[in-house]
Amino acid sequence: MTPPPRVSIVVPVFNAERFINTAINSVLEQTFLDWELILVDDGSQDNSRAICDSYLDKRIKFISQPNAGPAAARNTGVKNASGEFILFLDADDYLLPNALEILLTIADQNDAINMVLGNFLKLQNGTLHPQPAIFQPNGIPFTGESYLLEGIDLLHYVRHFLTTPSNHLVSYCWARLYRRSMILEHAMVANETMRLFEDFAFNLDVMAKAKKIVFINKPVYVYVMHDAHVSASMVALDAPQLIHDMQLFQQKIESFLVEFECAHALIEQIRREAGHALVHYAIIFLVRTCRQITSQNRPRILSEIRQFIESSTLQRVLSCYQPRTGNSRVLPWLMRLQWAQFLILLCQWKSYRRYGRLKR
Repeated sequence: MTPPPRVSIVVPVFNAERFINTAINSVLEQTFLDWELILVDDGSQDNSRAICDSYLDKRIKFISQPNAGPAAARNTGVKNASGEFILFLDADDYLLPNALEILLTIADQNDAINMVLGNFLKLQNGTLHPQPAIFQPNGIPFTGESYLLEGIDLLHYVRHFLTTPSNHLVSYCWARLYRRSMILEHAMVANETMRLFEDFAFNLDVMAKAKKIVFINKPVYVYVMHDAHVSASMVALDAPQLIHDMQLFQQKIESFLVEFECAHALIEQIRREAGHALVHYAIIFLVRTCRQITSQNRPRILSEIRQFIESSTLQRVLSCYQPRTGNSRVLPWLMRLQWAQFLILLCQWKSYRRYGRLKR
């Protein structure tokens, strides 16, 4: 009987014909060879399936399912995985050649560790940009080789993301190993009803159970920015969905605080930090949505924005927002006043300035 592989690499695939070859080839080029690759086609309507089928390596599995979103695709991949560890790879990104070797070396040096984080590079406009790893609110970039996060350090790592939401490892599921036995033991799944924050919610569950994780300060993953990187989950406002996701985000924070036995003195502060993060992402969502406005869809987008800014979920967290240098102060004010028309005009202006106009 063939022993299970050390690592199961799970790739959700949805209309990824432009990128999927690069992702798959980055796995085939790994210096560590004991892996399986699980490609989960999530109802693609392009040539993705044919491309995946063209790879004949026996370590590659292909699964097809109706479109249900990346969380559902990841859950399907985990269900069909047999490796000691799970690694998630997005179809439009790729691994560096020694990614598995680096991560597994650290995992083998720390037998009790259930999650190993690697660093990543961001590819934008043809240039690779190193990403600083910061583990404390208002902290400085970590420059050492590896870092053990446990106890209060793990809590501060979450707080750093909440206070300065950006490209933080805690908000993604890639560039890391998850021990599969931990996922199975605690029946951890990505929430398939979420379209935003689902990675962060999953990682909160993992960190609450893992108690300690190891970070290795070497890049293992390349995060590719495409077309000003207006991601599929953040291109058009669906007010009920966004409100739903914000509510689940807050519930996950509460569950994490209970599971982590957070000191009472910090609880209210972290709740406010979570509210700040939600407003931060609401602004990004509104700006990206307003980039999509045309004369045909303007009434629908206006209706969605009004529904969103009038929601009690948003209004409750607006007071938590603490803008930093470069953050908008006017947009939260317009959201609080529920001035949808002025909000749209400003968001549209900001979107064109930041991303450029869409080619139609």
